[in-house]
Amino acid sequence: MGAQERGVELVLDDEETSVSQEPPPPAQAPEAVPDGPAHPANARERAPGAIGPLLRLHAGLIRMLEVVLVAAFAALTLDTLWGVFSRYVLGNQSRWTEELAVYLLVWISLLGAGLAYGEKAHLGVDYFVGKMDPAAQRVAAIAIELLVASFAGFALAYGGFTLVSKTLEARQVSPALGLQVGYAYLAVPISGIFFLTFCIENLVELFTGQASPRKGAPVTDA
Repeated sequence: MGAQERGVELVLDDEETSVSQEPPPPAQAPEAVPDGPAHPANARERAPGAIGPLLRLHAGLIRMLEVVLVAAFAALTLDTLWGVFSRYVLGNQSRWTEELAVYLLVWISLLGAGLAYGEKAHLGVDYFVGKMDPAAQRVAAIAIELLVASFAGFALAYGGFTLVSKTLEARQVSPALGLQVGYAYLAVPISGIFFLTFCIENLVELFTGQASPRKGAPVTDA
């Protein structure tokens, strides 16, 4: 019996040794969560404080501007084609086509500038700013945003509303469309409001160090 017990113990020892020598199964790496500008939803979920509402506001404003600009471009294209057709085919160009094209071009230019600013797509000369240290770059960015906000607030928003109100009081009417010119001037204050909104968003990003997922370079915390 003693020999049998020793044999059983040796078999058990061999089994334990073989089990212990087996390599452990490879650990599964955690699933990578996409991040960055291509996945704004993930960045929006992690955005703390005031950045989350600003991101939702920014996305809604950008979407609205894109829809309005696409519609305005389509109307401008159709208006121009009809003007050319009525002039060279019918022999009598419609009077309202040229006037409507001018007003549409004004709206597209001002609202397009606001859209480009919201997407950080405006051209800029950053050669000297790029040579500064991060803290100085942040101060320069804040100063630029304050200058843009001042111009947008006083020149575009306040000055534009003043222009619209005085033009409407004068009852100035366009000769071809018969439209009050004050309504056409509404593009000035409306674009100023968009500029101001995007300036506030940029300033919040600069002070909090949180950047929204947009086309421009992200704001880094110094």
